[in-house]
Amino acid sequence: MHYQRLPKGPFALSVVYMITGASIAASMVFSLLLFLSLEQGLLMKLMFGGLALVFEVGKFYIWYEMGERANRGDSMGTLKALCFYGVLAGLSIAGSVGGINAATNTLMKGDEAKAAEVQSYNDKIVALDREIEINEQAAQAYIDMKRIANGMTNMLARNQELRARQDELRRERDRVAITSQSSLMGLMTSLADGLGWPLARVQFGIVAALSVLLDFFAAFFISLLGEETRFRRSQRKQEQQVQAETPPAEPALPARPDYYHELVARLQAGELRCAKGAVSRMLEKPMEEVEDIFHWLQQDGIVHRKPNRHFALSQQTTQP
Repeated sequence: MHYQRLPKGPFALSVVYMITGASIAASMVFSLLLFLSLEQGLLMKLMFGGLALVFEVGKFYIWYEMGERANRGDSMGTLKALCFYGVLAGLSIAGSVGGINAATNTLMKGDEAKAAEVQSYNDKIVALDREIEINEQAAQAYIDMKRIANGMTNMLARNQELRARQDELRRERDRVAITSQSSLMGLMTSLADGLGWPLARVQFGIVAALSVLLDFFAAFFISLLGEETRFRRSQRKQEQQVQAETPPAEPALPARPDYYHELVARLQAGELRCAKGAVSRMLEKPMEEVEDIFHWLQQDGIVHRKPNRHFALSQQTTQP
């Protein structure tokens, strides 16, 4: 089955433009995070931020230009553009790694704070366990001294209060533990446990993969838009060539009335004077229609207009 390439519709182009713009914007943001962290002064931040934007815009335009050169068959120009793109893409990926890594570090610090809070609850529960154990030892001493009525009641009441406090601390700890871990941290923890890698290595692998995927994702859609632009350009050229090669169609002559041929014959035979009044009287037609008749006669070369604006038969006429 023959495949016919057609231009993309408005919906497809809108989706492509939206995805391309979003991916380029995300890449710019992560590059800005890297370059802005290089300096604390406002002026230098503006300069580094502008440099990051120039690199990002230039990188994607170079990718588009590389497609143009490849389409022209310029292999050397394509190789130069590819090398230049590789340098800028390396800087962009480094910026994305730094930005995403900073975001994941923030998540990890938040999770570490939550983990510390959970640990503090555990420490409090353990401390209460020790106090309960001490109270039970004291209660045993009261039992040995046969002073149950004096001290045993207070010890039991105190232990009940401590156990209630432990239950409250466990509930608070569980609430903190449930909301403590983000989805990304859960993914990294699961991968670290499954692969047996340190959490830092898993974090770097995920961050690097996301950065490379973001950069090449944007590059793919830039290539898609470039290919669509070149296809539409070639279609316009083909249409212009077809129009240039097609001879202009001659305008169709309006249909002549039935009496037109008889009128031409009488004019050429000299039976009728070449004047509008005479033709109008002979045909019994209004002057507006006679004007059209003489216009047709001029088109067919039967008559011509003299300098005095009157009509006369042409020297050589042929009956149509």
